[in-house]
Amino acid sequence: MDTARARLAHSHVLRRMGRFEEAAGALRLALAGFERRGDHDDAVLAAALLAEALAKTRAPGASRRTLSEHPVTPDTAPEPAAGRFLALAVVRCTEGRYAAGAEAARHALAAARKVPGTRGQGLTARAFALEAASLGLSGRLDQAREAGDQALAPAEAYGDPTLLGSVLSTPRENTRRTNRPREAVRIGTRALALAEQSGDPIAAAFERANLAELRLLLEEPEPARALAEQAVAGAEAYDAWCLPHALATMARVRVFLGETAKATATVDRADMVATSLGAAAGRSTRSAPRGPNWPRTRTVRTMRTLDGHTDDAPVLAVWAELLSGRAESAMRLARTEVVRAERTGERLAEVEARIALGTSLSRLARTAEGARELTRTETSAETLPYPAGARRAEWARGLLGEAWRH
Repeated sequence: MDTARARLAHSHVLRRMGRFEEAAGALRLALAGFERRGDHDDAVLAAALLAEALAKTRAPGASRRTLSEHPVTPDTAPEPAAGRFLALAVVRCTEGRYAAGAEAARHALAAARKVPGTRGQGLTARAFALEAASLGLSGRLDQAREAGDQALAPAEAYGDPTLLGSVLSTPRENTRRTNRPREAVRIGTRALALAEQSGDPIAAAFERANLAELRLLLEEPEPARALAEQAVAGAEAYDAWCLPHALATMARVRVFLGETAKATATVDRADMVATSLGAAAGRSTRSAPRGPNWPRTRTVRTMRTLDGHTDDAPVLAVWAELLSGRAESAMRLARTEVVRAERTGERLAEVEARIALGTSLSRLARTAEGARELTRTETSAETLPYPAGARRAEWARGLLGEAWRH
């Protein structure tokens, strides 16, 4: 094996271990070697892998430049072309450009279907999985479920536990959104086992954080705490891209357990870690629990964090508006989120939005309407069942005073 190809192979090992800075260094050297000898296909593939590694090292600008310097041409073979479009999808999702990410994933799929054998199956699975993730993040859940389902068969055919674990993340998330938390736990547990089997510590940390969130939805705080602590420890060890997400999950657990001071410190730290990351990391910290259980003194900072990102955390934006004395704006945001959640079938998100809507209406002296919203919310939360939602609805009644009780 020549030097450039050896470095390319070594980069695969480093990326599996979560050592993305070192992987990027190896890939730069491999890319330079391919460029010197005019090997277009290998250069496109190395550039794609380098762009993905750079995206994981908080350098989306460098990722974009790398991809733009090594475009797909009519002469590019299907495999490197698929790799290049997959990297583009990753970068666009990291930047929060989900529609563009889905488009890039579809281009990757078209190229992947021309690659024979198991390698083509692996690329096809990744393309479907990235399309599903992008669609899900943009709220197009029906299409996301369809793409996610199509990723499973080629991922199983490919046989790599890392790939299969990442593919399972999308159905796990979609199952959670459509209020099947027990099934989501089952899928997430399998994804975690695959991440552990693959030896990828960052994937394992990410899956533990996701499982912690699910346990919290089921009001199982002690299992959630153990998973969140393990997620934070695993992500910290590698300064991983998912550390803000793990910290935000830990904060949610601490709010649930009434550890407000610790939760505040955890969110502060998540904010600091996420500062240099792209939109995906910021999304995790923006959705951290700064709403109804959060001290009023943090409202101004919450608004600064949300500036330009209310679509990422709409219910949090409603509570921030309410605590800032802008009940009319809060009501409008809450109604928009209720309509969106109803349309996409996100029953848990709808419960949260209706709690915020009921509170907003009450603050506008539209007490009867607000009371009806909270009553409807409590009924939905009990029917689903969604015990955390029912508890938050009761909290909202307490916030608004004993006059709300009936």
